[in-house]
Amino acid sequence: MADDQTGIVLTEEQVKSRRSRNIAIALVCGGLVVLFYVLTWAKFGAAILQREL
Repeated sequence: MADDQTGIVLTEEQVKSRRSRNIAIALVCGGLVVLFYVLTWAKFGAAILQREL
């Protein structure tokens, strides 16, 4: 895999490592979103459904 701007050529191992790292970062970000959602829901409780808009 070549980067057109710098001419860097990555090995297959580096490409796999980069992909694995990107997947791990995506999972952590997704986990934080779910965590914040659950914490917000827990903080407001059932009253969140009964509030005025």
